[in-house]
Amino acid sequence: MEVHHHSHHPKKWKEYISEFFMLFMAVFAGFMAESYLEYRAERHKEHDYLVSMLTDLKIDIDDISRKEINMKEVYDYGRKLSDIVYEDNWEVKSADSAYIWAENMVDTEVILQYANGTIDQLKNAGGFRLIKNKVINDKIKDYIKGQDRIKGQEEGFNSTFQDVLTERSNVMYARLFDYSGNVLNGKSIVTLKKDKINKIYVKTGSKFLSKNPADMFKLSNKTFIYTGQLFVYRAMAIDQKAKAIELIKIIQEELNH
Repeated sequence: MEVHHHSHHPKKWKEYISEFFMLFMAVFAGFMAESYLEYRAERHKEHDYLVSMLTDLKIDIDDISRKEINMKEVYDYGRKLSDIVYEDNWEVKSADSAYIWAENMVDTEVILQYANGTIDQLKNAGGFRLIKNKVINDKIKDYIKGQDRIKGQEEGFNSTFQDVLTERSNVMYARLFDYSGNVLNGKSIVTLKKDKINKIYVKTGSKFLSKNPADMFKLSNKTFIYTGQLFVYRAMAIDQKAKAIELIKIIQEELNH
C-alpha cells in the first residue's frame, strides 16, 4: 500500500512580509485605541478638575469679599482703641466706647478659609500634569503660593492677637455684652450692658480692672501692632481675590474653547 506524502511548499518572502504587516497593524491599532481611550479619559479628568477649580475659586472669592470688609472694620476699631488712651480724661468720657471697640475687634472673624479640595487633589494625585494649558497650570501654582504667603502672615498676627487678648483681660471686665445679628457672617451687633458697668464704676471708681495707665498703654501698643499686621493681611487677601478672578476668566475661556 502506497503512502502519499503531502508536499509543503515554502512560503514566499512576500507572504512573510504580508503576515508580519498584518500582525503589526493589529498590534498598532490596539495600541492606538488604548492610547486614544487614555487620552480621552485624561481630557475628561482635566475638564472635571477645571470645573471643580471654578467652584472652589468662587467660594474663595465670596469668603475674601466678606472677610476683607470685616478686616477693615477690625482695623478701624483697633486704631480707635489704640489712639484713645492718649486723649485727656478718656477713662470717663470714652470708656463705654473703648469696651465696644475692643469687643468688636476680637469677635469679628477675619481669618480666610480656602476651598482647597481641587488643589489638594491636584497636589496629591499628580493632577497638574493633566492640565495642558500652561498658563492655567502656572496661575494655579501661583495662587497656591499666594495662599502660603497669606498663611505666613496669619501666623504673625495670630500671635499678636493672643497678646491683645491677654492685655485686654488685664484691663477690661468680661461678661458685659449682649450679642445680636447674623453671627454666620463672622460678626454680630455688640451692645454694652451699661447697667452692669455703671455698678462697677460706683463700687470701684473705675470702669476698668486696672487703674494703672501703663496697662492700658500696653493694650494700645499691642492693638496698634495687631492692626498693622492685619492691614498687610487684608492687602494680601485683596491681591489673592484678584488672582482668583483672573484665574476664573482664563479657565472659563479654556472650557468654552
